[in-house]
Amino acid sequence: MLISRTQEAYNKIRDAITYGDLKPGERLVETVICKTFNIGRTPVREAFRQLQMEGFIDIYPEKGAVINIISIQDVQQIYDIIGVLEGFSTELVTMSIKASDNKKLRSLHKDLKKVGQRKNYKEWLEINSLFHGYFPQMSGNPHLINIINLLRRRIYRYRFIAITIPGHIEEYIRAHEEILEAISKKNAKGAGRAMVQHVFHVKEVLVNFLKQYPGL
Repeated sequence: MLISRTQEAYNKIRDAITYGDLKPGERLVETVICKTFNIGRTPVREAFRQLQMEGFIDIYPEKGAVINIISIQDVQQIYDIIGVLEGFSTELVTMSIKASDNKKLRSLHKDLKKVGQRKNYKEWLEINSLFHGYFPQMSGNPHLINIINLLRRRIYRYRFIAITIPGHIEEYIRAHEEILEAISKKNAKGAGRAMVQHVFHVKEVLVNFLKQYPGL
């Protein structure tokens, strides 16, 4: 699928921030970004505006674009909101989920197990985003979809950090299995509760790690 130059610029800069090639607090010099990613100034400027709206960067009159530094408290609070909203969307969906959607979720989970075993963290992040995003999408509530997507993009980099912390991929896989098991039994409350517990556990793992290694 062809993407626009602006989308290409956005993807490349976002990924460089997510995977640590560009660091929090670092200034993004437009000419350097253009040269690094071989993209023109107009797409880069448009990408900067999108990244600013999503909270990845701030743009100052004198300094220009600077990668946002998100506090541990911000990360914690954002995860709290995501957990509640994703739990709600999971509960909504469980009550009326179709067999085809259930099959798709299990297929995504199967893919996650494979990439988890290979410790392919970048691919895990992509598939995991599809797995979690499937519930608000199926809810049919555009406001719920937009809020969750906005918050998840806001902590995109920290979601990547969370999956690279050793010893926890297996826990996340088991949590997904608990969610899917509750869904298969049409246990809406149980599925929603399992999702909330899963997101809150990821938050605790991440926050404890960030406290040990500040400045990431």
